[in-house]
Amino acid sequence: MPNMDTALPLQQDGENSHSQDDIKPTVPAPEELNMSSIQRHPHANRRTPEPQGDRQANNSDPPDTPGVLEPFDWDEFEARYEAALQEADEREREILREADALSKYFKIWAASALAHDDERAAKRLQTRRRFVNLAEDKMERKQQHYDQVVRAFESALALLKSQ
Repeated sequence: MPNMDTALPLQQDGENSHSQDDIKPTVPAPEELNMSSIQRHPHANRRTPEPQGDRQANNSDPPDTPGVLEPFDWDEFEARYEAALQEADEREREILREADALSKYFKIWAASALAHDDERAAKRLQTRRRFVNLAEDKMERKQQHYDQVVRAFESALALLKSQ
């Protein structure tokens, strides 16, 4: 008797897609040992319900053909397609106009920020130049003072030597 725990898919002709030699017995998990076959596979005894469609007489089309299709209005479809393309193009143009306006605002903002930064940089340069000029003036005054001190010591030394 084949292993009933192994479910095989059915082919269209109703037979299993594997031969009996292809079936490999599976070892059930320990918790499955105490379960009945119905508990392990609750859907095993259920069948797929047959379609409940209106069955026509034997002279109708076979079930695999779609039957008579209604004629498709390709002109209307093309008109809807072109209208959708025009709508998408208009929306794209609107987005591009908005992006262009925002780009102009950004350029103005960037230019004003650049001008402001340039102005601040010029002021910083003036401040640094003023600081350097003041420091140079201070150093020059100190140099003059030290020159006077050295001359005073030299003249004092010359007086001491002459006596």
